[in-house]
Amino acid sequence: MSRRVPDIVTTDLSRFGFRELKMAARLLAAYCESPPDFLGDGVTVMMNMHSGYVFLTDEDFNVAMMNGDTLEQFHSCPECGAEGFAEELTESNDCCIEYLREIGGSS
Repeated sequence: MSRRVPDIVTTDLSRFGFRELKMAARLLAAYCESPPDFLGDGVTVMMNMHSGYVFLTDEDFNVAMMNGDTLEQFHSCPECGAEGFAEELTESNDCCIEYLREIGGSS
C-alpha cells in the first residue's frame, strides 16, 4: 500500500481560499499590465499550500510575485537555499550576491 504524498503547490483554483484568489487576481492584473521579461512560456498561477504564497511560474521555474504594488522576480539561491526578492538577497550570504550577479539581477 503506497502513501499519497500531500501536494505542496497547486494550480487548482478550487483549492485556493478567497484571500489566495484575490492575490491571484492581483498577480494576473499586474501581468496583463506589464508582462515581465523573465517569464517565458507556460506561465501558470500556483499556490504554495504550506505558506499560502500565490505566484506566477513558467516552464523554466522562474517565479514572479507581488512586491508591494510591483510584480517582481522571486529568487531562490541555488547554493544556500535563501529565498526572496533581489533586494532581500543582497542582504544575505555572499553566495546569494554572486548568484544575483550571474543572472544579472544585481551589480
